[in-house]
Amino acid sequence: MPHPGASPVLNNHQSSGGDFPSEWGGISSEEHDEAVMLEAAMFGGVFGRPMHPFSMPSHRSSTYYPQITHSSSPALAEQRLLREQQDDEYLASLQADQEKELKALQDAELHRLEETTTREVALKKQKQEQEERRKKQLEEEELESSLASKQASLPSEPPPDAEGAVTVVVRMPDGSRQGRCFLKTDKLKFLFDFLDIGRICKPGTYRLVRTYPRRTFTSSEGDVSFSDLGLTSKQEALFLEQITE
Repeated sequence: MPHPGASPVLNNHQSSGGDFPSEWGGISSEEHDEAVMLEAAMFGGVFGRPMHPFSMPSHRSSTYYPQITHSSSPALAEQRLLREQQDDEYLASLQADQEKELKALQDAELHRLEETTTREVALKKQKQEQEERRKKQLEEEELESSLASKQASLPSEPPPDAEGAVTVVVRMPDGSRQGRCFLKTDKLKFLFDFLDIGRICKPGTYRLVRTYPRRTFTSSEGDVSFSDLGLTSKQEALFLEQITE
């Protein structure tokens, strides 16, 4: 039974087992309730329900516990593909540079060889030309010396009416005529020397021909006299025939 003289409000709190006294350690019941609710909110509990300190989060709590995926993301795959493409492009560029450098070296070597060959050909040609000029000059000098010797050794021309005189007239390929008097005892070489001195044809490149009776005379018969060759008429007509080989 209630104690006589007790307050009705106090009696109501005591009769209710779930009620709290109006003050706990100096705080009001309202402040105590707020503290309990705040603690429940911080540790995942629900006010009015029993708390489970080691309860696992539900599948709905993805906001606090995001799921971990093991598949590669599209962005990572794209980066890897881009890096591979860049590597391929770098290797291709490097190979192109190496091929270009090799080609440049080959072109330079080819150009050097061409220049060397051209220079050697030019030097060889120049040497040949110099040799030909030297040879030609020697031939001209020898010819001039030979003609001068023939001019000096040519006997004096006798008068046409001298005893044993033979007048020889030679028709040239261009239609012109060369004539001179010789003695029948003179050698045929004097006739060839006379024609050589006239520089109509180069010595040794022609022969003399009598039309009737036909007879050919060459420089190899130079030591034979006019008389022995049958050139004994007062006037003999011959024509110059160039030798073609």
